[in-house]
Amino acid sequence: MTKAAPWYAPWLGPEGLSAAGWGAVAGAATAAFLVLLVVPFLQRFAWWTAFLDHPEARKLHTKATPLLGGVAVALGMAGGFAIGSLVGRLDLPRPWPWWGLGAAAALLLGLYDDRFGMGPGRKLVFQTVIGLLFLAGGIFPQPFGPAPGFLLSLLWITGLMNAVNFLDNMDGIVGGMSAILATGLGVLLFSWGRHPEALVAFCLAAACLAFLRYNFSPASIFLGDAGSLFLGYSLATLSLVAAHAGVGVQASAAALLILGYPVFDICFVIVRRLREGRKIYQGGKDHTTHRLNRLVRGPRRTAAWVYFFAASLTWTGVALANAQGLPQVLLWLSAWALWLLLLGLRLARIPAQ
Repeated sequence: MTKAAPWYAPWLGPEGLSAAGWGAVAGAATAAFLVLLVVPFLQRFAWWTAFLDHPEARKLHTKATPLLGGVAVALGMAGGFAIGSLVGRLDLPRPWPWWGLGAAAALLLGLYDDRFGMGPGRKLVFQTVIGLLFLAGGIFPQPFGPAPGFLLSLLWITGLMNAVNFLDNMDGIVGGMSAILATGLGVLLFSWGRHPEALVAFCLAAACLAFLRYNFSPASIFLGDAGSLFLGYSLATLSLVAAHAGVGVQASAAALLILGYPVFDICFVIVRRLREGRKIYQGGKDHTTHRLNRLVRGPRRTAAWVYFFAASLTWTGVALANAQGLPQVLLWLSAWALWLLLLGLRLARIPAQ
């Protein structure tokens, strides 16, 4: 019986770290450096152009704060990928033109919404078009055939863009969570030999981690809708690539678990608002993070708990990717579904402001 290769095997060559491994290291370091470099300039530009997020009743901050943090994360990821590809001698991912177009469109849509505002219906139409741009590349899981796989993937992309956008309601939450989720997706993709796509994930994770230098409570710059839509699109498409690259239902289950926390939050909000007779897209301080903040008393503690939940789900997803057989997959999915249901019931008892 052939012994399975260890999880770290793709990183190592005959003489140490492989070329792809060095590319991942160089790309991640470059992405982090670029974010740390450009954020101060973007902060000054935001103040100069009045590209600011002003306090409102449904928001937690009490003074105007620069936006454009999403631009810094996007620039860091793109620059890190360029350098990492050169160092690791990696080719571009096969669907990269469609992937890149979708990412740029998500960023531009968010910038427009940050500056001029946009109704939820019109925003959803544009999000659907962005999802179609990526899916035109033909990379998505097809467990039930091309047509159902296409529709489910389109729903996944638009849903995750909104889920991450919903969660961007407290300092450091989305940036830190996205760094964890992207790292998990990168590990999966790298272990399956999809090195260029893994490099995208690692550069995204490093860019988000560096952004926390300015975005962790108290934040001096926000991601804005540009950042949250860009991150939602990036995480959703990376998870689709991972589900397409892996073997069997385990790959799709792993991607679902890794992105479990934003899915949990948007499901929680939708259910609560429908029960209260409110519009789903009506903003408010009723997310899991707001209720958790009232429980643990402090945005930093809230962020730490969200990181813990995201890391736990991500670790389970990465481990599940190598699970043997459908029963083990169903067992883990059922266990997490039950635990999140209990967490949701506990948070629902905390009054929303």
